[in-house]
Amino acid sequence: MFPRRIAAAGASLLLLTLGLGCYQTKTPLRSAAIATVDRAYVGDFETPDTILAGLIDKSGNRQNSKVPDNGKMASLVIHNLDNRQYFVEYFETGDRSKEPVRMVGYTAKVKGVMFANLRELNDDGSIDDQFLIMRVAISPDHAKLSIRELKDEFFKDKDVSSSEALEKVIEANLDNDQMYERPADIFTRKAPTTQP
Repeated sequence: MFPRRIAAAGASLLLLTLGLGCYQTKTPLRSAAIATVDRAYVGDFETPDTILAGLIDKSGNRQNSKVPDNGKMASLVIHNLDNRQYFVEYFETGDRSKEPVRMVGYTAKVKGVMFANLRELNDDGSIDDQFLIMRVAISPDHAKLSIRELKDEFFKDKDVSSSEALEKVIEANLDNDQMYERPADIFTRKAPTTQP
């Protein structure tokens, strides 16, 4: 669910070619068949596009904390698809030449921490067999969505041959910064949330 990784998946893994490695795998974290949509994650979110603004370099380091007024925002729209999965759409405002990236996914908790499993929906009607896995969280007031990308390189020498093995590795490293690409990206909800 994140600005750089969703764009990477949708644009032929463009950002991966720039050296930003996000964790993608054919082995999902748990199963969509047992997933349940948390409606707190459903909504329209946006964040200043810090890569477009030049605030994050190719190594993932934040350059400064002030966002220049370049008029570009990264937007993320999350819908409840079937009470088990989400439909996710990522796009950059201010750039009409790019098509939005569309994905389907579900969430799974590991020791109380939520992770998203996303697959790209391709223009030819196929669904990618690679899962993009990232840590996600919603603020208590549902106004902020944080997305923290997992680092592909971290998993290279780990046994992640099954969903159970992947979960063990993630569980053992929840607080290990080496498992993550960088600090979380924070998206703000566009419209006020209504509590059920």
